[in-house]
Amino acid sequence: MQKPSNSAERDDSGLIAACLRGEAAAWQTLVIRYQRLIYSIPLKARLSQDDAADIFQSVCLKLYEKLSTLREHDKITSWLITTTTRECWRMAARRRRETLGVSDADEDSEGTHEIADPRLLADEQRQALQEQQLVREAVAELPDRCRELVTMLFYRKDELSYADIAREMDMPVASIGPTRARCLEKLKKLLEGKI
Repeated sequence: MQKPSNSAERDDSGLIAACLRGEAAAWQTLVIRYQRLIYSIPLKARLSQDDAADIFQSVCLKLYEKLSTLREHDKITSWLITTTTRECWRMAARRRRETLGVSDADEDSEGTHEIADPRLLADEQRQALQEQQLVREAVAELPDRCRELVTMLFYRKDELSYADIAREMDMPVASIGPTRARCLEKLKKLLEGKI
């Protein structure tokens, strides 16, 4: 079996193996593949953009340090969700201490701070995060035109009209609906058996 020449085409196990061999492009691809997942967790926890960026850096550093010890490379999504959630708890606890004026030395004093909820994300929320990541990966596998159309229709914050999309993609307005249907069918096939 021939290995994909492009890092973005590798599955997680292949990408992690390439990272462990020291391939910088593989590490960059791994980080890009999971950046939205990592950022989404602190943002859903209502932490600031700056806190989310700090957590992203911390999680990437932990991933880099622990990559060689990860046993199940195909379960990296679960590892990232758990690690990011724990970093969110640490950040939230740090922010509470700062707000209450509690120093690290006072941290063990009874009643001076709230303890972060030690539970993992609810199973439903964990499942939703994993499914979102699978959808992002499937969208990335779509042909360029489909990926661009799906991104404009479903991922852009500003809602675009069909006229705007037609102008940006240089296609007739009347062909957007049928093209959308074909692209969603391709996406559905990519997701079969995964969700």
